[in-house]
Amino acid sequence: MHPSFETITVTDAKSQYTIHENIFENSDMFEDSIDTNSSFYLHKGDLILTDHFLLNTDKLPAGIEGYIVDGNLQVQGNIINEEGDYGPALYVTGNIECRSLLIGGSPTHVKGSVTAEEVIMLHYNHGWMKCPGLFTAPVMIVEDYHFIPTRKNIRDFYYNDNDPASPEENACFENDEEDEHISLNLQAVLNNKLTSSFEEIRYDLAEGEYVLQPTEHNIHYWQKKIDRNYRNLKRVPHEQRTQTLCMQALHKSVFALQHFPPSLITPELALQAVNISGIALRNLPETLITRELCQIAATKGAIIDLDIPERFYDATLLQTLISHNDSQMERIPASFITEDLLVTYVKSGRGAWLDKYCNAAGVSKENVLKRVIEADAQYLENIFGWHFSADTYAYSQLLYNNEMHSKAWSDITQKYQRKLDRL
Repeated sequence: MHPSFETITVTDAKSQYTIHENIFENSDMFEDSIDTNSSFYLHKGDLILTDHFLLNTDKLPAGIEGYIVDGNLQVQGNIINEEGDYGPALYVTGNIECRSLLIGGSPTHVKGSVTAEEVIMLHYNHGWMKCPGLFTAPVMIVEDYHFIPTRKNIRDFYYNDNDPASPEENACFENDEEDEHISLNLQAVLNNKLTSSFEEIRYDLAEGEYVLQPTEHNIHYWQKKIDRNYRNLKRVPHEQRTQTLCMQALHKSVFALQHFPPSLITPELALQAVNISGIALRNLPETLITRELCQIAATKGAIIDLDIPERFYDATLLQTLISHNDSQMERIPASFITEDLLVTYVKSGRGAWLDKYCNAAGVSKENVLKRVIEADAQYLENIFGWHFSADTYAYSQLLYNNEMHSKAWSDITQKYQRKLDRL
């Protein structure tokens, strides 16, 4: 807590500041949301903070519901409420001045005006704000947030998806990858022209950064950004995307490959990436994808119809794939499904959709189950657990109810005695 704050009970906050009428849409909502035994932090008079002002419930002592500033609030850094679902209440009886204002789930009431040096950003529909005053800033973004300013003086860019007066040219659009992209008008005023989403702007503001003022960032800055989110590799200027930065991002996620300079993507890198995750195939140039690489990817989580080109489908690859993840059977075209593959499918797990795949491929279910039973006593668990019938029991009994397999047979029949009784 800032040393100039004192603690005030909810009861006193109601009597002195009618807080129950000044936070949330009405007093009933206040009573539903605020514990009567809790308290607020109160500052009487104008408050000047030289650092950022964090509206973070998780950093507050238990029982503190928020802040009341009885006067003006001047913050030399950012006012930050990154969490969209919730946050401590903020009630200011005067004006707010700050570098940037980021408000999400914190219920916020400013009786005066709001002035930001850079950005005013309101995000996510769990938030609530009231402010009859003038909003002044170079940029104001209201994203999925139910608030329309009555008065505003926004110099460079205004976007509000709930405001009919929001300029159409400032709306987001879908790029070639079908991802939502911020307006080019907004991108043009940002200090990083590679920023393409509101999420990225929000993260930068939450980290206390300037987003409009021209700023040069060194390798250490980008290392920290990538450590927080590999997607920040996309925002590194091309001339700064070194092998060190790229490999740092790759070890966070193989999806970082899509932001690698082409010169760094070699056969050796492709092998390294696939050994991290088979999904890397999805982001590699087609010329680097080989049968051997697909075989490795099948053991490393590759998804067959998304990652492995059909020209590499063969019996060995599909057997490897299903033995590592039987759920991928649903993605294999019926023309590639064989009896051998379905035997592996049942051995690898429940074989829950065996009937469906047998019908699609014209394979005998009876033959598949017989072969699984014949393979080894260890697969009796799969048979008794998911494919138990008079026929599968009789065939299992024929092969394993003997001295050689007495323990395995005793264990499995005791475990499934209730099924045997019903049979």
